[in-house]
Amino acid sequence: MSHRSWRARLILISLAALTLLGAVATAGSAFVLLQLGRIERHELADVLTSAPQQPVTAADVVIGQTSTALGNPDGEPPGHTAEGGGGGTTGDGDGAADEADAASGSAGTDNQSPGQPVLPGSPTGENYLLVGIDSTLGLSADDPLRAGHSDFSRLADVIMVIRLRNDGTAAMMSIPRDLAAEIAGTSDITGISQIAKINSAYNRDRTTAGRAARMIDTVEENLEITLQHFIEVDFQAFLRLVDAVGGVQMTFSQPLRDQPNGGTSSPTESRSGFVTKAGTHVLDGRQALAYVRSRHLEEQSPDGTWQRHGIWNDLARNDRQREFMRIAAEQVAPGLLASPIKLLSILDIAADHLSTSDTLSIVNDGRRLASRFPGIDFDTDFEEYELRVQDVHDPVRWSLGLTPDPHNQRVLDVFRGIGWDDIVESRVTVKVTGTARHRLAAELSELGFDAEAAGAIPEGVDRPPVGTVVYLSSEGRLAAGLLASHLVPVPDFAGHDDLDATTVILHAGEGPLRVDAGYRRVDVPTAEQLVP
Repeated sequence: MSHRSWRARLILISLAALTLLGAVATAGSAFVLLQLGRIERHELADVLTSAPQQPVTAADVVIGQTSTALGNPDGEPPGHTAEGGGGGTTGDGDGAADEADAASGSAGTDNQSPGQPVLPGSPTGENYLLVGIDSTLGLSADDPLRAGHSDFSRLADVIMVIRLRNDGTAAMMSIPRDLAAEIAGTSDITGISQIAKINSAYNRDRTTAGRAARMIDTVEENLEITLQHFIEVDFQAFLRLVDAVGGVQMTFSQPLRDQPNGGTSSPTESRSGFVTKAGTHVLDGRQALAYVRSRHLEEQSPDGTWQRHGIWNDLARNDRQREFMRIAAEQVAPGLLASPIKLLSILDIAADHLSTSDTLSIVNDGRRLASRFPGIDFDTDFEEYELRVQDVHDPVRWSLGLTPDPHNQRVLDVFRGIGWDDIVESRVTVKVTGTARHRLAAELSELGFDAEAAGAIPEGVDRPPVGTVVYLSSEGRLAAGLLASHLVPVPDFAGHDDLDATTVILHAGEGPLRVDAGYRRVDVPTAEQLVP
């Protein structure tokens, strides 16, 4: 899947609206300001969380180290670039980040003295929660797109988090709408929350602000990330946007249709009304919306019979939606900003179908995005991440659960300001030996290390030292330095051939040793200097 696939979503569904509004707003006309005033803004500042400080990583504490050296064990995601010194849509960009680094003593300053305290830096990114709702408002009573829906339904059909950084890069994560989650605000007298599909959190309240607040809390509590802004758009915006850009050209290798209801072959009786012949066609907004919403897509074989096309599940539908968005972006994005007529159409559509949190300034934030958009390199500046999921049926039937492998935490870390390859406590295994090993392992675990008591003496070491020593491999300088930055006094270091880049041994010998939650700069020997 192309890492550029989500850029069209950005353009055609949400942030593009802000970007284009900002471009139009520079004209300052009364019409523009009037239209901008129509965009609904919700009081969510008290619900959304302020951007946290930039976490300290091993590269910040190890003297002479300016970047991580660990490769990605899970395979580098499409379009991935390590997140370091990025930011959001507010602030002063890289200059502000540099000043924050200088003030905090983080990596990048000239002061590299051992023992110098290292503090978290200023926030370098902001997270936007984007929700696309499956609404039928505005559709005629006999429209096939209304099938199975009511005007009162506000299910979140698309849920994603986009992180914008000060350096102009961004990351996007889709949240499967069928993900089983504890729904915020549903706990009973025992404190147990109701578990349901996460998109249902958006269908429990009568107002958009209430729905948004519950979804924000649900995402933050279940994924343990913070959200700074909220944007909602309904699918009528999608329909109108496709029409506004003159349709989207697509090529189909065989006839396709959404499975008809009741066994009829009439396309008007199908679930979404989508039907097409093989070949190249320009889809208008209605056809495009029916295509991306189709849940039971069928293809016609040469003998005229219809059979299932692909896999019928929500993840496959999401893939089809992203593919459509990618094709649409490649066709319409290049000339979109250069067309005043199209920009005014986008403005009108956004005014009718877009709503945001009160943490966003449509004019100022939109203008800032518009100033960046022309210079964006979608091949290198955008990253798309996917959570790995598995089918679960308990306690919610036909739902999805996150797989237990480390990949998902690494993905979520990106939206916490931690780069894919950064070394932080949760990615370091510490085997503690020697005196007080049980106490030390427990205290290190509290700091987030994967720590365990491993015996009286280090495995593979003939003569355990009298004092405290951290054993590391030739590639383990960062992991060892992060551990040592929490130890008082600073230990000695020694080489160990049987360890990997993120596993170290802490041998606590004679003398007091204290674990400190703070960080200090440490000077870790290079591979050439290590003595076994």
